[in-house]
Amino acid sequence: MKKITDERLVLRNLQNIRIVYIVQTLGILIILAYELIQGGMDGMRNNPVWIVFMVSIVVSAYLSMNVSLAHENVKKIQKNLF
Repeated sequence: MKKITDERLVLRNLQNIRIVYIVQTLGILIILAYELIQGGMDGMRNNPVWIVFMVSIVVSAYLSMNVSLAHENVKKIQKNLF
C-alpha cells in the first residue's frame, strides 16, 4: 500500500475519521443512556462502556489541547519575556 501524499486526500481521510468518532461517541452515549434508564447511575457506571467513554473523552481533550498549543506563535511569547 502506498502512502497518501495528496493533501486533499489526507484532509478527507481525517474528516472521515472525525465522522466515525462522532458516530461511535453517539452510540456509546445511547448505550449509557439506556443503562441509566434501566439500572440508574450505579448501573451505568458499572458498564465497561463507561470506562471506554471516559478514556475517549480524556484522550480527546488531551489531543485538542495539544493542537491548540502547536498553533501558538512561539516568537511572540519570547519577545514579551525580554
